Amino acid sequence: MKVLVYIAWGVKAWKIPEHQVAVLRQRFPEITFLHEVDEADALRSIQDVEVSFSSRLTDAMIENARCLRWVHSAAAAVEGLLPLAHLSRRNITVTNSRGIQAIPIAEQAMAGLLALARRMDLTFAAQREKRWIQGQLCDTDWPWMLHRKTMTILGLGTIGIEVAKRAHAFGMRVTGVRRSADRPKPDFVDRVLGTDRLAEGLAGCDILVVAAPFVTRTNRLIGAGQLALLNPGAILVNVARGQIVAEDAMVDSLRTGHLGGAVLDVFDREPLDPSSPLWSLANVVVSPHSSGFRASHWDDVIDLFSENLRRYQRGEPLLNPVDCSAGY
Repeated sequence: MKVLVYIAWGVKAWKIPEHQVAVLRQRFPEITFLHEVDEADALRSIQDVEVSFSSRLTDAMIENARCLRWVHSAAAAVEGLLPLAHLSRRNITVTNSRGIQAIPIAEQAMAGLLALARRMDLTFAAQREKRWIQGQLCDTDWPWMLHRKTMTILGLGTIGIEVAKRAHAFGMRVTGVRRSADRPKPDFVDRVLGTDRLAEGLAGCDILVVAAPFVTRTNRLIGAGQLALLNPGAILVNVARGQIVAEDAMVDSLRTGHLGGAVLDVFDREPLDPSSPLWSLANVVVSPHSSGFRASHWDDVIDLFSENLRRYQRGEPLLNPVDCSAGY
């Protein structure tokens, strides 16, 4: 069996290191692994492989892949990165790395919320300037608590579930919004609503966490009308994709104070332009699409792919199948 490993990105964190490909070769000596980092080389190598371990493929690659039976994405997101319709027509199985980044992203979401709640932005700045701001923190800039706040999580998938666990531990009341509302409700979630009841989930919400996949129907799903349903002073957390939230509407809401703050790891255009007001708006935490970063990332991805490859060899059901029609 031949397996193509083609995972080439502009961001170092998402490029598979050569030593991880060596781990696969050591674990599966009976398999030939072709490791490509250039699209033209990948287009040539994919001709006679049975499996592709890749985060991005083109229609031309699929057309050229005469023997391809299974594609495993090194990422969770596949919409726009893999030609899903073409893969579906060819009856090629698609799996992804859903869940690999759920815990670090959930921790990042909570870290941003805690930074805003406990006014760590002010205390860090004061520390650098050697200023004692005790009076300020009990006058104009009171800290607040996550305890008893209401959180709505848009997208109660692997990331949303991990955020909900942590929010529940902080004493928050959690509402999850997901496409399949009839699935069993986790004990740490107070209620689960279908996407057709999104407005109900947003009404009276103190913290909105966007953790949904970016597909056609979630494009600009959160606009001015949806933000207006949140409680005055609510916090928006986006760890999914920038395009799910109408950025102009979000900026306007932050400026008027209806949104009391935002924790943003993703943006409509990346890198975030230096001229963007999000860099300097009060109560906005900006991170460079890095919430999934940690040193052990590729260890976890390789372990997941290895388990799926063993299952594939044995003819067993694969982990994390992708519904190509849904996009995730």
